[in-house]
Amino acid sequence: MVSVEVPRPVEEVFDFIVEPGLLASYFVSEASGPLVVGAHVTWTFDEGPPVEVDVDAVETNRLVVFRWGEARVTITLAPEGPGRTKVSIDDDEHRARWQRMLLGLKARMAFGIDLRA
Repeated sequence: MVSVEVPRPVEEVFDFIVEPGLLASYFVSEASGPLVVGAHVTWTFDEGPPVEVDVDAVETNRLVVFRWGEARVTITLAPEGPGRTKVSIDDDEHRARWQRMLLGLKARMAFGIDLRA
């Protein structure tokens, strides 16, 4: 499991995880749709093949669960005081990728920068 604390309210952080345009501002090059229950979404990256994501569960401002190939990925969000959110991702198979995602999320939301640039 990897985690990071983001200095933004949980509602804003949740949107940056599930909304395709916001997700593309720090992690993917393109997402074919939002992460909603039952969705089949394609994530495209600058490098490597596209990834197919099938969404199993979403609890607004709290949880997103999806399948990426054989891996089951769980993203949890928890308020950590006024205007702060702890984001955790559980998936040991793609740990390095999730660490990059969380660092990119924090950089984008805290400082307005894209670490991929």
